[in-house]
Amino acid sequence: MTDTGIFYGTGASEGVPSPFCDCPMCNYAREHGGKDVRKRSCFRLGRNIMIDMGPDIFTQALQYGSMCDIEHVLITHTHDDHFDFTALGLMSMATHLRTTPVHFYFSEEGYRFIELLRDSEIAFGGTLRGMEKKGIYAFHKLKYFETYSIGEYEVTPIRGNHGGNMAKERSANYVLKAKDGTKMLYGMDTGLYEEETLDFMKNQNLDIWISECTFGNLKLQEEWNTHLCADTFLELLDTFEKNKTIRQDTKIYLSHINQCHTAPHEKLQGIMTDAKPEYQIVVAYDGLEIPISRDGK
Repeated sequence: MTDTGIFYGTGASEGVPSPFCDCPMCNYAREHGGKDVRKRSCFRLGRNIMIDMGPDIFTQALQYGSMCDIEHVLITHTHDDHFDFTALGLMSMATHLRTTPVHFYFSEEGYRFIELLRDSEIAFGGTLRGMEKKGIYAFHKLKYFETYSIGEYEVTPIRGNHGGNMAKERSANYVLKAKDGTKMLYGMDTGLYEEETLDFMKNQNLDIWISECTFGNLKLQEEWNTHLCADTFLELLDTFEKNKTIRQDTKIYLSHINQCHTAPHEKLQGIMTDAKPEYQIVVAYDGLEIPISRDGK
């Protein structure tokens, strides 16, 4: 049976429209709604896996489906739009708790954030350490470029080019392989990958690539090189093509899009279609469902 992936959110840290922003893009989203309204990035994979869990989970669960079945949460990095630790308090306050813990996975550097929080009183139930002992959740370190069995997938974290809350933390992007062989890369947050990651991704022959495109059609300054824009995404696509990381029939989706540019959803989609008509590039939007399969069915 083919799993379904759902984009619970496709925005960056501000969300779109950002609550305190009066820019043209935010005002456009307020006026037009629809695909231009973006909650913080979060992706559901099948019944029981989430990638990231940010501050919009109440609304996301209401709109796209309860999270009661979630057993595994892959955290890309510890910035609060990707890991809002107050969600742990929500779990501890549930009146009908699951009988097994929810497992959270971090890079080794990101895991240090949990070590800092362990004795914090995050909810009425007490400390994080106490909630662990009660079996409400469990936390795990993952090493870059090593493969783990998580749920129904083989999961390999790769090193992204983006920081987190901890010193020396770099994002974990995830290569996920389903039982039928379908292979997907979830790439939030990152700039252009460094050589170690590019070398690992050679000949991966991805079926699905979900990439960030934080800054839309904005021309990025050098100091913002830990995210992608349309131009740098297309540069990475060319590198992936040369390295046989992707094929022309690889399904490609863009997410983690902020308001700091001038391309609403349809315009950004047009930019991508015009730039690479031979590829299937889709600008994702909140609520978009996609099949996790090689043939896209």
